[in-house]
Amino acid sequence: MNIVTGPAKVTQLIKDCINLEMVEGGLLEDVVSFVPSYKFEDEVEEPFIGLFEHETTPVLNGSLSHKIELSTPYEFICIVYDDDDMEQSEIKGKNLAGRVAASIAKNFKRKDSNGESLPILKPVLETIYPAGTADVIDQSEQAVVTSIRISVNYYVDWMICYKKYLGE
Repeated sequence: MNIVTGPAKVTQLIKDCINLEMVEGGLLEDVVSFVPSYKFEDEVEEPFIGLFEHETTPVLNGSLSHKIELSTPYEFICIVYDDDDMEQSEIKGKNLAGRVAASIAKNFKRKDSNGESLPILKPVLETIYPAGTADVIDQSEQAVVTSIRISVNYYVDWMICYKKYLGE
């Protein structure tokens, strides 16, 4: 995998893990909205999952020679409104965050949609935590936001980029 296309392939793989479970009988069948960060709005339709991709960084050093291991953290914002109280909203949000992690674990493959093997390590759960509150469409009360952060490490080969894109 190269640096030109690799990060986008990994992000698409993560999105696919969620979308595969947003069907009848899936782990996320109740989710109304799955929104990447560039489409995020102030008010959300819930149950809601927002995806924020954080900066990709080298795991050890950033040498431009041959293979390098990169890490990309993905943060999922999970929101579930509850009419009864905020505590129930928090409990339901944590449940949704857990189902997000389970969806990634269940559907994570090391191949892209073309069947190409990708040099990706297993995803790693970094943290789950309450992250404030959010406005919900058509509700007077707010819902608790639960954040879950999962990192994916993968390898890119700089020489593939050099040879392919510079004609050598």
